[in-house]
Amino acid sequence: MKFEVIVAVRYLKAKRKQAVISLITLISIIGVGAGVAALIIALAINAGFRDDLQRRLLGAQAHVSVLRKDRATGISDYLRTTKEVEQVPGVVFAAPAFYQKGLIYSGSQAAGIIVKGILPEMESPLSALSANMVDGSLKDFRDDSVILGKELSKTLGTFHGDRVKIVSIETSLTPLGAIPRNRTFTVSGLFESGLYELDSTWVYIPLTAAQRLFGLGDVASTIEVKVNDIYQAKAIGRKIIDRIGADFDFTDWMTMNQSIFQALRLERIVTLITIGLIVLVAALNIVATLIMMVLEKTRDIAILMSMGATKDNIRRIFILQGVIIGVIGTAFGVVVGQTACRIADKYHLISLAPDVYSIAYVPFKAAALDSAIVAGLAVLISFVATLYPSAAASKLQPVEALRYE
Repeated sequence: MKFEVIVAVRYLKAKRKQAVISLITLISIIGVGAGVAALIIALAINAGFRDDLQRRLLGAQAHVSVLRKDRATGISDYLRTTKEVEQVPGVVFAAPAFYQKGLIYSGSQAAGIIVKGILPEMESPLSALSANMVDGSLKDFRDDSVILGKELSKTLGTFHGDRVKIVSIETSLTPLGAIPRNRTFTVSGLFESGLYELDSTWVYIPLTAAQRLFGLGDVASTIEVKVNDIYQAKAIGRKIIDRIGADFDFTDWMTMNQSIFQALRLERIVTLITIGLIVLVAALNIVATLIMMVLEKTRDIAILMSMGATKDNIRRIFILQGVIIGVIGTAFGVVVGQTACRIADKYHLISLAPDVYSIAYVPFKAAALDSAIVAGLAVLISFVATLYPSAAASKLQPVEALRYE
């Protein structure tokens, strides 16, 4: 094999009169490198969006949400049910919560909101609310307190210490007729999850305050569950229902966000196909380079064969040439792709409109496995591209090739 490698490398080092072949070889290397780098960067963007979105969603949403099948009644014995849920294998923590829609007013500004009633001492180990606080603390969370999303506070022009009024969709009877329930709260903190939809619509108030505001009694609308393996959430959800009874149902984070992650998976497949064509185009350059090399080296091939080189030796020489081009181009592409991803992710080079894309910048996550798969495919394609030129070279007849020399 050493003989074939020496000849293959020597052929790639073109002389002055073979500068065109040398230039085409360089273009082939750059083409493979560009395709590999582009594919690594595209997959890193897809993986970055998926992981960043998943992290942010799971910082605000439960892994599993347990609800009564009859949603109207809610969960009356929610503390006992919460303790039952925590006994299920795989459950790390559980906490009751109350969700309802409402309106929030601050001066002349108003906005539609999702109200989440929580027990602060149980919310901290369940979600990332405490870590997402950008102003204030859960320690200051009292019965008349409200925590607003940062984007919502900008919309209302409301900040820490201001008073806001939350209006329920439920009504209460008065001498003047049915009027919406409402209550005034003091803003005790602001949070920023990084998801625009949450930061612009969600508010947190104490569970007891939510129960009084919406007039539904001492109930919770859901038991939120944190599990030790997020990818086993559905299986753990079934175990929870088996334990607490058939009156309950559950939904997991994958089901709640199914459309988002399906779209990202589809985008990943389309990206692989589309940008993978760049590598195929680069492989055609390898084919052209080797064919020109065969034509240029016809006399050399004939001399080698007359000196005892076999057809397999000649075939391996040109296969090695193509593989060397592919390996150099692939290594170049991996280095460029990984470096570009790390720099772009570290310095947030590509900004986004958070109200459109939910996040403020394009995240890059260049996984080592993705890079290895891309590199392996690029080298394989480069190898396949050598089969025809190398076969053509091995079929040359030394007598015919030297007849007119």
